Amino acid sequence: MHYSVISLSIRNLHRLSTIGTHDLSVRSSVMICIISNLLLCLAGISLQAQQMPLVSSKPRYILDMVHNNPGEKPFQTKYNSPEYLKSQGFNGMVAHWPVNCAIVYQEADGHLSSDSNEQLWIQNKAKEIDAKLSECVLNGIEVYPFTDFLVFPESIWRRYGNEMVSETELLAKRQGLKNRKPDMQRKRTQKLLRAQISGIFNRFPLLGGLTLRFGETYLHDTPYHSGAGPIRDGQLGIADHITMLNILREEVCVKRNKKLFYRTWDFGFNFHTNPEYYLAVTNKIEPHPNLFFVIKYQQDDFHRMTPFNPTIGIGRHQQLIESQSRMEAYGKGAHPYYVGKGVIDGWPETKFVIDRTKHSFTGGFTNQGSPRGLKDILSKGLFAGVITWSNGGGWDGPYIKSELWNDLNTYVVAKWAMQPQKKEEEIFDEYTSKIGLKGYQADLFRELCLLSIEGVRKGQLNSYVSNAVWWSRDEYFSASDNEGVLAEALQLGKVDRILSEKAESTAIWLRIEAISKQICLNRKEDQEALEVSCHYGRIKYSLIEQMWILMFQKASGGYKKESGKKIVAQSIREYDRLWTEWHALKGSSEYCATLYTDLAFRKKRKGSIGEFVDLMRKY
Repeated sequence: MHYSVISLSIRNLHRLSTIGTHDLSVRSSVMICIISNLLLCLAGISLQAQQMPLVSSKPRYILDMVHNNPGEKPFQTKYNSPEYLKSQGFNGMVAHWPVNCAIVYQEADGHLSSDSNEQLWIQNKAKEIDAKLSECVLNGIEVYPFTDFLVFPESIWRRYGNEMVSETELLAKRQGLKNRKPDMQRKRTQKLLRAQISGIFNRFPLLGGLTLRFGETYLHDTPYHSGAGPIRDGQLGIADHITMLNILREEVCVKRNKKLFYRTWDFGFNFHTNPEYYLAVTNKIEPHPNLFFVIKYQQDDFHRMTPFNPTIGIGRHQQLIESQSRMEAYGKGAHPYYVGKGVIDGWPETKFVIDRTKHSFTGGFTNQGSPRGLKDILSKGLFAGVITWSNGGGWDGPYIKSELWNDLNTYVVAKWAMQPQKKEEEIFDEYTSKIGLKGYQADLFRELCLLSIEGVRKGQLNSYVSNAVWWSRDEYFSASDNEGVLAEALQLGKVDRILSEKAESTAIWLRIEAISKQICLNRKEDQEALEVSCHYGRIKYSLIEQMWILMFQKASGGYKKESGKKIVAQSIREYDRLWTEWHALKGSSEYCATLYTDLAFRKKRKGSIGEFVDLMRKY
């Protein structure tokens, strides 16, 4: 512990020497704290020297990220606090700060622009980042911001835009379309990428490195900047990745001795999910101790009924694994959903072969020895740590009032990554002890959390046909997304089995709710949050059962028969009653998360469950 603080302090002293005179206040405050930490640590070393084993171990990066909803007020959470992260054993933060948008491009064109609004925004954003970065440095937390490379200020686009984009983009521009997707193979793009990296580290020398965001680019919070990911779709993207990686490796890892965390996230069967694509890129890049590839643990987004990611544990490069604590498809922490066991040991369904494109079983068993969770890839020697998303993912709500469930998920995954020789259950037991549960009470809490694993999957998805994994996400229910699933279930005669699975989910959630009332947590507010969130989950999945009853009645034409009409009427009554109960729950407790709506994704009426049920009311 002392040695790591000393090492970090020495590195930060070196970084301080590169800060310009315009940042004297930052330099002085950081300098005082660094020297104080050094003195305290040096004083303590002599007292503990005989107790400290001289063991050299490969460093692990235990990082956390709070990913704010694009265009919204940032989350208010303790995970924004470097002091809190340090207390939990994290050694770094993937901060959601737009450092690439808080710099000027002196090396590119001598000055930024005469646009005073643009300059003022950049200056203010840089000062805001200075304050946050200084706090992290003071607490010994390295910062590796989530960075959209090749997003530039409008002044740069006006000057160099035609030299950055491809011929296709130029044609679109001549046709009056606004396209800002840089071409990674153009010399101007490459030169500006180098200028961007130089600008970031010249302005923010205390950064420990950068995390590349690739696959999605959001500009909601950067009003004077434009751009997009420079990687072409499909196989063409391999050359773009190689070009970009070689520049980043040289500029970040070699020239500046900073860390680069290169996320492989994209869409389709490409970098993130395709082992051949992954190796085609990474085998062309020389390994470096500062270079890491970051991969989500599933062969898709953070979804159930999805295979373990086969790009994990292959190739020559160090890897960090991403784990989301509040999945946008599964309640965002509004109700219990335990992920630690699934991430570490593998989800129950990965015992069977899953078609990644249909999110359905193929009928076979997973080969013995095939990895299902992170514990299965440790022997490969490439695992270098994790990035937990303690908060964030998706859009809009639900917005939580208690961090009980993301605390559990973040704790278990992060602590296991620190000590992967331990079993998941051992880490889980540490958490239950931390929140004051022992013996039978701890066993009840474990039972509740394990029940949530299948309570969620069997409620939202199904085990018998394909799945539309995004039909319910964030605070929305999109009934129209399930049309293909309904048709397949009818064709294969699986309707009764799927509805039985929905009824089972409701029963699981009734049990979860009952168990929650038997657990006694130390803090009154945690107790209320526990019970309310379990009540919330029971209502949600009871509602989902009714949605599927109604959707199958419509898809099968059963609603036209007398018996079907009775089923529809009864289901709609229960549907309405549950919504009323949900709203009453929200009004009863300040610890209740905000509710779902009956709208489709991003507040659309068309295709929503609300539109669908109103149609069914007419029959």
